[in-house]
Amino acid sequence: MAKILFAWELGEGMGHLVPMRPVLEALVHNGHELQVAAVDLRSAQSALGDIATTLVQAPAITDRSYPLHRPAEGVAELLYMNGFYDADCLQGRHHAWCQLAALLTPDLIIVDHSPGALLMARALSIPTIHTGTGFSLPPERLPISFPGFKDEDNLSKEAALLTSFNRLIEASGGTPLVMLADLYNRVAKKFLLTFEEIDHLGPRTGVSYLGANMPSNGETPVWSGDGPKVFAYLKPFPAIEAFFEAVKALNLSLLMVPDRVPPDILRRHEGGNLRFSHQRHNMRALMEQSDFLIFNGNHGTAAAGLLGGVPMFAFPLHQEHEGCARRLVQSGIGDAMFQSKPDKLKGMLEALIHNNAQRALCEEKARQYQNFDYRNSIASMVADTEEVLG
Repeated sequence: MAKILFAWELGEGMGHLVPMRPVLEALVHNGHELQVAAVDLRSAQSALGDIATTLVQAPAITDRSYPLHRPAEGVAELLYMNGFYDADCLQGRHHAWCQLAALLTPDLIIVDHSPGALLMARALSIPTIHTGTGFSLPPERLPISFPGFKDEDNLSKEAALLTSFNRLIEASGGTPLVMLADLYNRVAKKFLLTFEEIDHLGPRTGVSYLGANMPSNGETPVWSGDGPKVFAYLKPFPAIEAFFEAVKALNLSLLMVPDRVPPDILRRHEGGNLRFSHQRHNMRALMEQSDFLIFNGNHGTAAAGLLGGVPMFAFPLHQEHEGCARRLVQSGIGDAMFQSKPDKLKGMLEALIHNNAQRALCEEKARQYQNFDYRNSIASMVADTEEVLG
């Protein structure tokens, strides 16, 4: 049977691994061998270690010496921030990916947020499936600009990158790229694991949205207080203490899973109608019980809110969060604070509470997706992968 290499190079968190776990597990069950090259070996071992025969470090830069000191304007600048404009860094990384392919000899590469692996596969003409959310699997357009930025500012940046990439591709006999978007889209298959309403760079036409899973395992929610129930999953952000004060002032019953929030901040605010928990919770039960969802803009939580029909509010921390948050606003199913304005926070949350039209739209969206079953998407991805393998 075939050797399948799953490659993950950029980003952090289990969200790059867990959605594809059932697909990869089914392929292993079908007799294929799974190899994994991951940027975060700890997460990869936890998510895929029991089904992979090989687990290795993905080639990646070890320093962060390419800051923009401002938001990236498009995919080209995102690649700049990760060292792809540095000729020596790019050459070394590409050589490492090609050496890895020579050692592992994969018949197919499945890629999640790994432009280096996509470049290697293009150069060596290895069949590739690209999977990911709307952020890591950008649309076919020239240029690929992020919301709020002008296309003309990104054209020259993509052209410079294209020259460097094509030099490496053609040196190995691969087919050159016509535009940067080809790197992400001119593959054997694409698995777009999102919904139109939360597609970071959408909406897009001519594609199949395969959705996302809403886990039902985990702790049963326990709430404090008798006000409207708010579930929050938050990393630290500048206005987090103002958020806690607003929750108290509005008498909201908050159940929050904090992610790296300093313990002293949590100690100052816990109690009364605020409850903090570090346990994994049953997302289906949470969405059934929650009146509102507060988060930074991570895709998995947004998908749960969409499927559960729960109005959302985001405090985005970076470009990927912001893309998801902007789509929530555009789709009418949430709001966001894109700049830290602590004095405005209480009023924005109060507006969310009393926005009956938004709540009705969220409930309508949930009804539209009531027959969605991620297991059907899994079966489709397994069948498509087997088709590519022949």
